[in-house]
Amino acid sequence: MIMPLDLPKIHNRKCVWTMIIERIERLEHYQSIIPNLDKALATMQGIAEWKEGERYPFDGGFLFFQTGTTRPLSETQFEAHRRYIDIQVVLKGSEYTALEDLSNLSVAIPYSQDRDVEKYEGATQHVMKITEGMAYVLFPWDAHKAIFHIDQPLAFTKAVIKLEVK
Repeated sequence: MIMPLDLPKIHNRKCVWTMIIERIERLEHYQSIIPNLDKALATMQGIAEWKEGERYPFDGGFLFFQTGTTRPLSETQFEAHRRYIDIQVVLKGSEYTALEDLSNLSVAIPYSQDRDVEKYEGATQHVMKITEGMAYVLFPWDAHKAIFHIDQPLAFTKAVIKLEVK
């Protein structure tokens, strides 16, 4: 049996690699370690027509949808969130994402409590292409870059789920 994560305890460890990359249809198997994931997925699947920029709340968080074209890697910064676990669900198209442990980065823009984001600088060493039907889960210690491309711009549509960390 998988036990729920002790977020504060794990967050203080050095070099924690816990980002989850999974197919959308298998995300439900992570409910035991990601509280309210079932509510987020039910909300996402229950929206027949969504509006970009609109928040869709559920017990334990909210979600919104994004559509667009990726940016060059050189125009991105690492970021991390303290109050929410991020789940990025690529519904159409693809994007690249990068991951780095916070201890390997330096703060570029201090934490904004209003926006729940802190921006970082550092080398981009771990890059993955996320394609239609895939999702990735980012915990507060996972600094990440999203929505970028390596060679050519890519079109994407995705849901961004924000789950409260308690």
